[in-house]
Amino acid sequence: MNIKIISEDDYGGEFLKNVIVQLKNKKLVGNITVRSSKPMRPLCNFQLDRILKIFDNTCDKIIIVLDSDSPQNLEYKRININRHVPKSMITPVEIILTDYEIEEWICISKNLKWKHSKPSDELKIKFGYLKSSLPKYASELDFDTLRNHCRSFGSFLEALQA
Repeated sequence: MNIKIISEDDYGGEFLKNVIVQLKNKKLVGNITVRSSKPMRPLCNFQLDRILKIFDNTCDKIIIVLDSDSPQNLEYKRININRHVPKSMITPVEIILTDYEIEEWICISKNLKWKHSKPSDELKIKFGYLKSSLPKYASELDFDTLRNHCRSFGSFLEALQA
């Protein structure tokens, strides 16, 4: 399956490509090729419309992975993203929203809690995390823990398997 990924920032696409490589190595997904990844900022603008129109008919699936910044924002963000998916799209589009931010996958894998901060802040405190280092953390993910304790990861895995 050939997919294209739209992520929230410059490092998210590379991180997700690396996650897919790890999933393939562990035989959790089949033969998937990420043909392209594109950052999309800010959340709601016409850049997403243009990206989707360009990607349509060039792959088997488009996966959009974005941060919600809080579980209370999930539905609002989903509605905002769906408004930008053209009705004429032929290629299936999957929308994956993290509860907070993609770094929660790393924190959940490492059993770190972030009660009063964002997951990335917790990683900064514990490991001196920099956003530019996000792609290298793909090799540190615990897929069993994520499948059992992370809704957004489960949705991402399902999108890759379908």
